[in-house]
Amino acid sequence: MSASSFFRIATALALGVVGACSDPFDLPPNEPSLPSGGLLVVPQSATIHAGQTVAFKATMRDQFGDELVGVTIKWSSSNSAVATVAPNGEVFGHSAGFAAIVADARGKTQTAAVRVLPKLAKRGSEPSF
Repeated sequence: MSASSFFRIATALALGVVGACSDPFDLPPNEPSLPSGGLLVVPQSATIHAGQTVAFKATMRDQFGDELVGVTIKWSSSNSAVATVAPNGEVFGHSAGFAAIVADARGKTQTAAVRVLPKLAKRGSEPSF
């Protein structure tokens, strides 16, 4: 095999490889980090004593998992005798029991749970034996 034949074959093979690698290809779809976007509440549950507060936070995310800014969240409690929730997501425990804390935004709802234990005894008021 002559040197010129060798270079022709090598050039043809190289062009074939480059051509195969330079063919257009389909990009993978931009898959969202959340299946369909939605509302996320954290924490999912909390335990406090009567007279204490805990802050819940809700964020609305689009189909790509990005946080949507400026979304109004409406909060509610399933049992206001046990716990109430302020417009900013702060929950106040009134009496022992359980309550569902519901965040609602743009037609989506998410529920968290709060358990309220009896009020803590003040120092010095424990029974003496």
